[in-house]
Amino acid sequence: MLLSLVTFASLALAASPKPDLTSSFTAPTATPYVYQSGAVKVNVKNVGTATAASASVVIQLPVTNTSPGVYTMGTVGTMTSGCTASGTKVTCALGSMAKNTTKSVTINITLPESIGTLDFSAHAATTTTESSTTNNDSSYVATLNNYVVPTTASMNVTNRHCTGTGLESFFECELFPSSISEHEAVFNSDGTVSIPGYPDYSGAWSVVGDELTFNYSYFGTIEAEFVGYGVDSTNCWEGETTFPGSPYNSMYEVCTH
Repeated sequence: MLLSLVTFASLALAASPKPDLTSSFTAPTATPYVYQSGAVKVNVKNVGTATAASASVVIQLPVTNTSPGVYTMGTVGTMTSGCTASGTKVTCALGSMAKNTTKSVTINITLPESIGTLDFSAHAATTTTESSTTNNDSSYVATLNNYVVPTTASMNVTNRHCTGTGLESFFECELFPSSISEHEAVFNSDGTVSIPGYPDYSGAWSVVGDELTFNYSYFGTIEAEFVGYGVDSTNCWEGETTFPGSPYNSMYEVCTH
C-alpha cells in the first residue's frame, strides 16, 4: 500500500501544471540595406500548462571582433517598451504569461557592412519552474543588401582604414577614430591603380555589380588585396584588405571624390 501511495504521489507531481517558454526570431519583412535601420522581432510563447511569472527575454546583439573591449556591431534605435539595452545585450521584461500566450518585442538596429556574420541570440526565462528549458534559446543571422555604386572610367578615391588582426568591419575602426589612417589613390580608366607620391606602387581595380576589388603591387609583387561592397548609393564601398603572408588585415572605406 505504501508503494502505491508513493507511486501515485510521484505521478501527481510529474503531472503538475508548469509553464514552458520558447523563443523565436522574426526577420524584417524587407531585407534592409547596410547602415539602414531594420526591425528585429523576438517572440516568446508559453507552450506549457501553467502561467509563467515574471517572464523575460535577453537578446544578445551582434558583437565586434575587437579586443580587449567588445561592443555592439551596430547602432541600437528604438525598442519595445520594457526593453533596456546594456552593453551588447537587450533585456525585455514580459510580465506574467498565461499558457498558450505569445508576447513579442522589437528592436530597431542599424547594422554595418561586415565580413563576419551578424549573429543574434535570445534566451527566454521565468521565475516559475518550467517543464523544459531546452527550447528557451533561439538564434538569427541578419542579412543585408548592398548598393551598386556609380562609377566612371577614371576615379580619384580616398581610402580610410585601420589595421589589426581578425577585424571584420570598418565600423570597428570608427569606434576608435584615432586608429584611422587614410591615403589617396587613382583608379585609372585602363583598370590600373596609381598612388600619388608613390611611383613604385601600381595595381589593378574592377567593379562588378555591388563589389569593388583592387590590389596594390610593389615592383610587380602584390602587397595588398581589397574586396568590398557598396555601402551607399553614391560613392562608397567598405571591405577588407589582406596582405599576403601577413596575419594582419585592414578594414577599408573607399570613397570616390
